[in-house]
Amino acid sequence: MLCSVYISSSNDILDLALVQWYDFKYARELDKYECPWLIQTSQYEFIPVESGVEPVHIIPRFIENDEFFVNVFMF
Repeated sequence: MLCSVYISSSNDILDLALVQWYDFKYARELDKYECPWLIQTSQYEFIPVESGVEPVHIIPRFIENDEFFVNVFMF
């Protein structure tokens, strides 16, 4: 989700993105299909759009709820 925030004191507009955070499913680096295995956290945060480093493609694992993979083959 993207939004713009207007700061009236300095006449600036900030473009922000709402980001949901993920964590690794296991403490060690176990992966499946050579992709990191993730779980969804309940943490959300607004960050400046300019601070994004690169896009990430997260794929749900349809067999289990709240489990995901990072598609490392896309980029």
